[in-house]
Amino acid sequence: MKLLRSLLIVLSIGAVNSLYAQGGKAFLKEGDALRKDGQLEPALEKYGLAISVDPKLVKAYQARAEVNELLGHKQAVARDRMRIAQLVPEDGGFGAAAAMAYLEVDSPAVARRLAEDALKKDGKNMQALQARIRACLKLGDLDCAGSSADAAVDLKGTTDTYYLRGIVRTALRDYSTAESDLDRVVEWNHLYEPAYIGQAEVQLALYERYTGPTMQMRTLEKAIDKCRLALELNPQSTDALFWRSKAYAAQKEYAKAIDDISRCVALGRTDRAVYLQRARYYHGYGQHQNAVNDLNRILVEDPKDVEVLLLRAECKEANLDMDGALKDLEHAQKEMEGNTTYTIDDRKRIEESRARIAHQVFEMNRESDAPRLTVVEPFSRDSVAQVSASLSHLKVSGHILDRSLLKTITVNGTVAQYDPEEKDPQFFAVIPWGAADKELVVQAVDVYDNLTSTVLKVERSEGIAPVIALTAPVASADQLITIDADKESVFVEGRVSDGSPIRLIAVDGVNASYAPDQMNPEFSIKVDVKGKDRFTVHAEDQYGNSADQVFALVRKAVVPVPKPAETATASAPTSTSSSSSRSGSTWVIHIENSNYRNFPAVGGGDAAKMQKAFANYSVSRTINKKNLTKEQFDRFFNIELRDLVRTNKVSTILVWYSGHGKSVGGKAYWVPVDARKDDIYSYFNYGSLKAQMQNYSESVDKTVVVSDAAGSDASFYELTR
Repeated sequence: MKLLRSLLIVLSIGAVNSLYAQGGKAFLKEGDALRKDGQLEPALEKYGLAISVDPKLVKAYQARAEVNELLGHKQAVARDRMRIAQLVPEDGGFGAAAAMAYLEVDSPAVARRLAEDALKKDGKNMQALQARIRACLKLGDLDCAGSSADAAVDLKGTTDTYYLRGIVRTALRDYSTAESDLDRVVEWNHLYEPAYIGQAEVQLALYERYTGPTMQMRTLEKAIDKCRLALELNPQSTDALFWRSKAYAAQKEYAKAIDDISRCVALGRTDRAVYLQRARYYHGYGQHQNAVNDLNRILVEDPKDVEVLLLRAECKEANLDMDGALKDLEHAQKEMEGNTTYTIDDRKRIEESRARIAHQVFEMNRESDAPRLTVVEPFSRDSVAQVSASLSHLKVSGHILDRSLLKTITVNGTVAQYDPEEKDPQFFAVIPWGAADKELVVQAVDVYDNLTSTVLKVERSEGIAPVIALTAPVASADQLITIDADKESVFVEGRVSDGSPIRLIAVDGVNASYAPDQMNPEFSIKVDVKGKDRFTVHAEDQYGNSADQVFALVRKAVVPVPKPAETATASAPTSTSSSSSRSGSTWVIHIENSNYRNFPAVGGGDAAKMQKAFANYSVSRTINKKNLTKEQFDRFFNIELRDLVRTNKVSTILVWYSGHGKSVGGKAYWVPVDARKDDIYSYFNYGSLKAQMQNYSESVDKTVVVSDAAGSDASFYELTR
C-alpha cells in the first residue's frame, strides 16, 4: 500500500513538471511568433511568462535577452545573460556573452569575473579573452590587459585582437608596438573606424614625447588626418571629434578645437572630459567666461573636483574676478587636505598662487577713506555723554561704516569685540570707569591703516535705578505669582518708573514691548514658564542705571475631576469648572513703500498675492500704511499698533510688506523711504517683529510676517521668504 502511494506521488510530480515544461515551451513559441511579426513588447511578456512557468528554460532567457537588446534595455540583457551562464555553467560561451553584456552597462568588475570564469572552462574562448582585455583596461589593471591582449593575438591574429593590443600598448606607453598594431588593422581593413581614432591617440602621445618642433608638427598633422578618415567613415563619431580637437588645440587653432568639441556636445556627449576639454580651449582662446560656464557644469555634479576648481581659479583670475579666484583656490586647498595624491610641491604652488591673488585683491581694493564711527551706548548729545554715578564699569557699543574690513577697534585702549570678517560691524566693550575718568575715546583702524577717532566728554548723572511694578498677573507682597499647574506661558504687563528715559525692558533676556519715547512706559510680554519656577524682569535707563526684579512662580495643585458615577454617589457637593475658548479678530497690516528718496522707486504691492497668501484667514480689518520713514516704522510697531491690538482684542496679526529690502551681515532689513544707502542703521530690522507683536497683548496667539521685498543682492530672497 505504501509502495503504491509513493509511486502515485512520483507520477504526480512528474506530471506537474511535464505540464510546467510544456506550458513554458508554449509561451516561448507564442513569443517567437510575436517577435517574428515585429511585436517586441508583447513578445517580451510571453517570454516572461515562459520563464515564470519554467525558470530553467534557457531558450526563453536567450530570446528575451535578444529582444531587450533590440529595444536598448542593456541592464535587462546583462541580467538574462548572467542567468544563462548560471544555468549552463559548463559552456564558457554563455559566460563570455554575459561578460560583454556587463561591459555595456559599465560594470567592468562583474565583466572581468564572468570572463575569467568562462576562460576556466575554455582557455581559448576569444570572446572571453576580449571581454577580459576591455574590463582590465577600464579597471586600470594594465598588466592583466597586456597579458590578455598578447594571448588573444597569439590565439588568432585578427583586426579585433590587434586593435585591442594596440589600445593596451598605448595605455602602457609602448607607442611603437601600438602604432605597428594599429597600422596593421587599417592595412587589413581600411573601414575599421576605431583603429583610426587609436592611431590619432598614439600620434598625440608621441607629440608629448618629442621635443623637436618638426617632429611635433608632423605628429599633429598625422593625428588630424587619422581623425578625418574616421569622420569620413562616421561623421557623428564623437571620439574622432574629441581627439581632433586636441590636435587643433596643440596647434593653437582654438577656434577649430572649440568647433569640434562643441559638435561633440551637440551630438549628445556631455561627460566631464568634454566640458573640461572645451573649458581649456576657451581659456587658451581668451574666452574665460565661457570656460567658467563649462567648469560650472562639472562642479554642479562634483563640487569637490580639485582639478576643475584650480582651472576655474585660473580662468577667473584671467577674467579679473580676483575674489572668485581666491575663493576657488581656498576651496581647492580645503579639498586637498588629507588627499595623498597631491604632493607638498602641489600644495606649495597653490598656496603661492593664493597668496599672490590675495595680495592683488588687497591692493586693488586699497582706499584712503577713514571709517565712520557711531557710538550708540552710552547715549550722548553734542559729544557729551551722561553716565550713572553708580557705575564702576561702562558698557560702550556702536557701529562702524567702512568700505574695507576693520583691523582693530579700541575704547580707551581696550580692544572691543566685533566680527573681523564682517563689513560695517557692530562693536561692544566693557571698560573700567572711575570717578576721575572724564573722557571716552573710541578708535577704529581698517586694514589699510585708515584711522578714525571719536571723543566723548562724560558727565556723571543721577544714579537712581528704575522701579519695576507688575500689573498682571498680580504678585503678592513677597513677589509670588500663582498660576495653574499646567500653565506653559504667562502674559506679563507692568510699568517701569524712572526720572530718565528707559532704553531696555526685558524678561529672562527677551525684550518686552514698550514705547521707548514715553516716560515711565508700560510694557508687556508673553513669558514661557514651562519648567520654570521664576522669571526676572530687567530694566535700564539711558544712563545705564539698571534694576532686576525676580518673581517666583507658585503652581496650583491639580484638583482631580470626579467621574459622573462618582458624582452621583458623592455626599459632599463638587465644584464644576468650565473653560471658554478665546475668540478674537484677525487684522492685516499692509505696508507699501514705493516713493524712495535715495533708492529707485518700486511698483505698488501686489494685492492679489497678498489675498492669496492670507486666503485661509477671515480678516476683520486691514490697515494700510504707505511710504513709512524709519521713525514712523518704529513708532507704528512700538506704540500705535500695540495700542490698537490691545484695545480691540486682536488675536491674529498678519503683516505684508512690499518695498525695498536689503541683507547685511546675514540680517534682513526693510528699507524706509528716508533710508540712506550707506547706513544700515537707517534701515528697519524686522528680525524680532513676530516676537514683538506676540507681546502686544494676551489676546494675540498668532503672528505672520510676509516680506515681499525687492532685494539688492541674491541672498535677500533666501533670507526673507
